[in-house]
Amino acid sequence: MRTELRPGVGAVIHDGAGRILLHRRRSGGNGWAPISGRIEVGESVQDAVMREIQEETRLSVRIDFLVGVYSDPTFQTVEYQNHNRIQFVTCVFACTALDHTFHGCSKEAEAWGWFDASNLPPDLLPYARIWLEDALASAPGTGPGCWVR
Repeated sequence: MRTELRPGVGAVIHDGAGRILLHRRRSGGNGWAPISGRIEVGESVQDAVMREIQEETRLSVRIDFLVGVYSDPTFQTVEYQNHNRIQFVTCVFACTALDHTFHGCSKEAEAWGWFDASNLPPDLLPYARIWLEDALASAPGTGPGCWVR
């Protein structure tokens, strides 16, 4: 089975009250994760993350900082139901929701939820666990800065 390499983006969106928006994915493993997707030709990483957020939630957000760049094939490789395997090199951003007009409208998700950062669902996808751990440790003024994994 062949594995392709693709650039991607992810968004750890918080609402200012300590809650993080997650969705339960239909493909790439059933579990909870932040919004993510691929970068399209002609897009910057910032444009791609804003497009993904708009497509999947219709939320207005502010990008706060780059959490990290993730490429480790042990958790950045996804096998889809059609047996395609994709290793993503993903730039993950911390974002703040500017409004709470949330419309979970992605075909990729079977459920959406705002979760308290101290009480995340136990069935997080492996990459989601790492992204969230790094995002929570890297809040401005509290962490080491940008992670590379």
